Amino acid sequence: MKNWSENVIWNPETIRLPKTEQEVRDIILEAKKNNKTIRVIGSGHSFTQLCETNQITVSLDEMQGIIAHDKANDYVTVHAGTKLYRLGDELASIGLSQENLGDINKQSIAGAVSTGTHGTGLGLGSIATQIVEITLIDGNGDKQILNSENNPIAFRAAQLSLGTLGIVTEVKIRCKKSYNLALDMRKERLEDVLQNLEKINRDNRHFEFYLIPMTPWVQTRYSNIVNEDATYTSKFNAFINDIVLENWALQLLCEINRLFPKSAKSVSKTLSRFLSDERKVQKSHKVFSTVRNVKFMEMEYNIPYIHYKEVVNEMVKMIEKNNYQVSFPLEHRFVQQDDILLSPAYGRDSAYIACHVYKGMPYERYFKDLESLFTSFDGRPHWGKMHTRTASYYRKTLKEFDTFMDIREQNDPNQIFVSPYIRKLLEL
Repeated sequence: MKNWSENVIWNPETIRLPKTEQEVRDIILEAKKNNKTIRVIGSGHSFTQLCETNQITVSLDEMQGIIAHDKANDYVTVHAGTKLYRLGDELASIGLSQENLGDINKQSIAGAVSTGTHGTGLGLGSIATQIVEITLIDGNGDKQILNSENNPIAFRAAQLSLGTLGIVTEVKIRCKKSYNLALDMRKERLEDVLQNLEKINRDNRHFEFYLIPMTPWVQTRYSNIVNEDATYTSKFNAFINDIVLENWALQLLCEINRLFPKSAKSVSKTLSRFLSDERKVQKSHKVFSTVRNVKFMEMEYNIPYIHYKEVVNEMVKMIEKNNYQVSFPLEHRFVQQDDILLSPAYGRDSAYIACHVYKGMPYERYFKDLESLFTSFDGRPHWGKMHTRTASYYRKTLKEFDTFMDIREQNDPNQIFVSPYIRKLLEL
C-alpha cells in the first residue's frame, strides 16, 4: 500500500474493510486477543507515516454516506469513511453545505478531521470545529458517543486524535443551508497583500494566496457568499483551466526545474506569467476543491497570526539567500483559533504556510531550514504533513497535550492503535 504522494509504502499483514459498526468492534477485539496493532487509512493523503503498519490496515471505504439529518439544527450524521467529494454532493441534494473545507476533497471525513485538515478564513475554524459529536470504538471494544455535553474533554481529544483513541465510525456535522461562493483570483504583489492583510481578512469570508518563490508575485484567492447563480464553465474551458494550466503546465515547469535545478528562478518567473484574473461562482463545495494531479512533498506549519508577517519576510529572505532551486508555490491560509487538544490552531488565531517540493527533487535542506524558522516563532506542524517534531516539542506549545495523552491511555491501554511511527511521534 502507499499514500498519495508515494513517499510512504507499506505491506500490511492484512487489510480489513468493515461494513458495520459491529464488524469494526470485532476487528478490534480480534486484534486485542491476538496482540496485533491496527492503523486506519482514509484516502492516504497524509505525507507522514500515520497510516503505515506491518500488521492490520483498516479501511472504512465500505462505510459511506449520510445516516441521518436533524432538520431542526441542520446537523447531519455521516459514516466516518465518507469521502468529502461524495459528502458535498449528498449534502447539496438535501439543501445543505459544510461551513468550510480544504482544497482537496478526496479524503474521508474521519481522516480529514483526525489530522487537523483545514481550509481558510480567519472567522472560521478547521473542519474538526464543525463536528458536534463523534462515535468511536475504543481499544477495549467499547462504543463511545462523545460531544461537548456528555464528555467535553474527551470530545475535544477525539476531534483530532490521529487515530489513537479508537476507530471513528460516525461523525455528526454542523451544516449550513446550501450557498454559492464567488471565487475571485488575482495576480498581486506580496508586499501589497501583506500591507493590507488585516483588511483583506476582515472583509472576506475566505482568503488565501500562493507565493511564487523568488518573485514578487502571488496568486490571491478571495471567496465570498453571493446570491448570484452559478456560472457553469464549459467542459473544454474547465479542462484548459483546471487540468492544462493548473496541472500540466505546472508539471512541465517542475520537470524542467528537476532536470535543470539552476533554472529554478527562471521557472518561477515563467510560472508567475501564467497568473491571471478570473472569477467563477459555484456551489460552495465545488469552489473549495481543486484538482491536484502534480505529485509533491509537503511540509505545512501553523504560525501565530500575530507573528505571520515577520515570518513571511524572514522566509522570503531565506529563500532568496539560500537559492534552494525550488519553484513550487507556497500556499498561505488563515484559520480561527479553537480549543481542540491537539489542534495546531489551539488557543490562537493562525496562519498556515504550506511548502511544497516537486516529487523527485531534494527537499530535505529546504524543509529543515524553513522548519527551523517556523519553530523559532512557536510554529506547530500540520499533523498530516512532513515534519520532525515529537511529544517533547508539543508539550511546550500545546498546554493540554498531556491531557490528550491520558485520554489516549484510557482509550487504548493495550496500544492497539500504536504503530512504530506513532510510538516515535508520541514518545510512548
